[in-house]
Amino acid sequence: MNDAERFFADKLRFETDPATVNHMVENKDQDIVIVDVRGRNAYKEGHVPTSISMPNEELDARINELPKNKRIILYCYNIACFRAPRAALKLAQHGYDNVTEMVGGFDEWQKHGHPVEK
Repeated sequence: MNDAERFFADKLRFETDPATVNHMVENKDQDIVIVDVRGRNAYKEGHVPTSISMPNEELDARINELPKNKRIILYCYNIACFRAPRAALKLAQHGYDNVTEMVGGFDEWQKHGHPVEK
């Protein structure tokens, strides 16, 4: 495998898009946990259905609430937000090897017209 193949294989393994996450939510996928790492107020204003609120600043204290036997899908505000990648790195450093970032965050979720819970 060349460098480009390795890079894109890893990228696809650790990133997903809102449409894929919406499909999982609609199909009530029991093998995922969706985590909103934005601030609590943003979560209250609207979030991905079934997601749990775990702002980055609470992650250290609450990390053990997340199961290691499920795929953890993290999202934050938008494509320029680094909260989700930072949280993903922290989880990986704590032995979570099935961590994924929803690229584009909640902004892309809404832009594509997916349902929003309040």
